[in-house]
Amino acid sequence: MRAVLFLATWCLVGAAFSQQLPQYTQAALNRTLYNPAFIGDEQKMEASAGGRWQMIGFGNEPRTAFLTFEKGINVKKKPVYNPAFRISREIPNENNFQKRKFSHGWGTQLIADNFGAFRSFQLAGLYGAHYEINRDLKVSGGLRLSFNNNGFDAGKAFVLNPSTPTEEYAGGDAEYDAYTDGRPNTNFIHLGAGFNVQYQKFFIGASVNQLTKDAIRFGATGVNFDPTMHFFVMTGYTFEFNSEFSLRTIATVKKMLPAPTSFELAAIANIGESLWAGINYHHQSSVGFIVGFNVTNNFKVGYALDVPTTSLNKFSFGGHELVLNYRF
Repeated sequence: MRAVLFLATWCLVGAAFSQQLPQYTQAALNRTLYNPAFIGDEQKMEASAGGRWQMIGFGNEPRTAFLTFEKGINVKKKPVYNPAFRISREIPNENNFQKRKFSHGWGTQLIADNFGAFRSFQLAGLYGAHYEINRDLKVSGGLRLSFNNNGFDAGKAFVLNPSTPTEEYAGGDAEYDAYTDGRPNTNFIHLGAGFNVQYQKFFIGASVNQLTKDAIRFGATGVNFDPTMHFFVMTGYTFEFNSEFSLRTIATVKKMLPAPTSFELAAIANIGESLWAGINYHHQSSVGFIVGFNVTNNFKVGYALDVPTTSLNKFSFGGHELVLNYRF
């Protein structure tokens, strides 16, 4: 648009490759935030709550809060009988692999994201299905159905006059005026999908979010937030050195047109049964330092500190991310 919308957000989002969706430093430990194929992967029931505050020092910094829940669905095992007998009991079988090839799970995610004058609220339902081809190889697929509400707070925006930058904005830019007139909110429903292949300690998966963009849109508003498809590819390998020490390595590639492709590298060490620590590198953006521990057998806490690696480190104190997880 002709008017120049000066928001600290645009500087921050530009540094993060202009993605519309939130960034997560501890995504390696919360893969369902990017790919629904991981839902129900471990046949567990757990809930997580997290908060992220980025680029502290700018004012109106990006802030994200999320609440997730997932539960594996038990598949009833089918007993094997001998049809040659009129009355038969289940045939004992030490190898029960054939009975548990298929598993699945469901989950929900609630994500609130604020970045400058813009805010986003997302409520999603997820489903994942998993099939073990053999003891070493498993394939998974997942779907996400999301309801989004996007809004704009004109009180947090500063706009220059398109003709005379030294004067206050007095209207005249149709696109910006559409944001400030009436109700600057948009509601839409979109789909996401993903798959994953697991071979022993190695995995590789891909997913797409906002696949249908805002094709299903409702609510009386003329504002267009232009949701764009986001593509993710995540792969990793876990090195197990002994019973007390293992190292999980993960690489993530992200793409949103027309922004450049971005990638992240993470390495997280598990020390004993109670402690983990690692590092996350976001190319041309930041380095994140991760630490976490098990408070109890069911409750764990993870924390990450982000440090900018660009010229933004002259103006920002970095960012923080806290995640709480409880396994039932």
